[in-house]
Amino acid sequence: MSLGKVVWTLCFLLVLGSSPMLLHDLVAIERSVRVTHGNGIWYDGRLATALLRLQLAIHSVVPDAASGAIPATARNEMGLLLRDVLDQVDAPPGTGGSEWRPLVADREAGMVEVRRALWGIDQVSRLLDVDPAAFRRIADARVEEAIVAHRRVSHAVMDRQNALVGVMQGGVDAFRLELLCYGVGFTVLLLSLGWLMRSHMLSEAGFRTSNRRLMDLRDDLTVARDTAMRAGETKSILLSNVSHELRTPLNAILGFSEALSSGIFGPLPVRQAEYVGDIHHAGQRLLALVNDVLDLAKLQAGKLELWEEVFDLKELAAEVLRDAEEAARAAGVTIGMEPGTGVVGVLGDRSRLRQALEKPLSNAIKFTPGGGRIGVSVGRLPDGRTRVTVTDTGIGVPAEDLGRVFLAFEQSDSQRARRGQGTGLGLPLARQLVERHGGVITMSSEPGVGTAVVVELPPSRAMPMGVGVDPPPARNLASSR
Repeated sequence: MSLGKVVWTLCFLLVLGSSPMLLHDLVAIERSVRVTHGNGIWYDGRLATALLRLQLAIHSVVPDAASGAIPATARNEMGLLLRDVLDQVDAPPGTGGSEWRPLVADREAGMVEVRRALWGIDQVSRLLDVDPAAFRRIADARVEEAIVAHRRVSHAVMDRQNALVGVMQGGVDAFRLELLCYGVGFTVLLLSLGWLMRSHMLSEAGFRTSNRRLMDLRDDLTVARDTAMRAGETKSILLSNVSHELRTPLNAILGFSEALSSGIFGPLPVRQAEYVGDIHHAGQRLLALVNDVLDLAKLQAGKLELWEEVFDLKELAAEVLRDAEEAARAAGVTIGMEPGTGVVGVLGDRSRLRQALEKPLSNAIKFTPGGGRIGVSVGRLPDGRTRVTVTDTGIGVPAEDLGRVFLAFEQSDSQRARRGQGTGLGLPLARQLVERHGGVITMSSEPGVGTAVVVELPPSRAMPMGVGVDPPPARNLASSR
């Protein structure tokens, strides 16, 4: 027991023995002083700091530039921070007596919202390895809800404490008048009250110091968060600039190789013609890769525009199939459109949705052995969603690798990676394009049986064909985030 409480107890007994009439006022003052001790202030400060650290960790979720995966250290740090915050939420300051019960009730009622928001982060933690951007978007909203809820709780508790301090001050003023009749008892009790008030003022000063430190820490964390965001933007700008610089020499290589192949400078020997063909083919592959990198950088920076129009998605899928027939014949596989409904009108960017369909179809041709079959179906679901499904009888993807196929620069560790050539940009780019249309893309697969990639667009994208529908103006995705 502190010296202040010892002095208070002695004075309390002295005055109580002198005049039972003072009992009621003394009890009220003693309870008010107890309720205003600093346990709750210190607890709120530590919890606010932990929430800010968790918010910074969420903002720092950026896939590794080389592998596209979330570093293990980042995942571990995220888990530790989340557990630390939950432990603090579940361990409020001790009650210290019945006088604390109103404050405990206020705090517990508010902490329900904080727990709910933090549980929401825990429930989407599996997205760290599947979709870091979606995880960061959802988790950032949840941690902001937790911070706002905690701030509301701490303010409510502080208001109640301030009200109790006001009650205490009023009780002290009335008590001083009564003590005029008690001589020595008044003097001793006044000194003890002064001691306790001084302790309370020191506690308040400590709270102000802690609050200043928390503000400084918040500013530091804000600077760190902004730095991390600028680093991500710099990466996208660098990719975009490098891609632009590569396009010019690539176009020259493709143009000259095509001119040589066409015989414009005279016929070439057979071997030289083969070499020129190899150069042209390799240049086309590299140009396609550069275009994919450039599109992915634009998507991640939110600068890719959608030029929307109403068109028949089934007709677009048929065009993609026709363009892929030559590659399918070379691979020895059969491709075709599955029977289905007639016209399937949608509102979207025709060229970008074409890209989104070409990527899974190209993968299906690449990873389906000779003699296999690839089918594409397009249809409208009863709830208004539009679905495109690309199925194949290829080698399939192991279950443990399904979470990686939509990550940039990632490929399955199975025989798919050894069998095909690519950088792992196709499906991640398709996912970004579909998501910019408000849709989702998923994959299901069984090794040795085949794979199915499903693209779904929301009901808002479904449009009737044959009715005059004016397409909306081009929309910059950066403004629609």
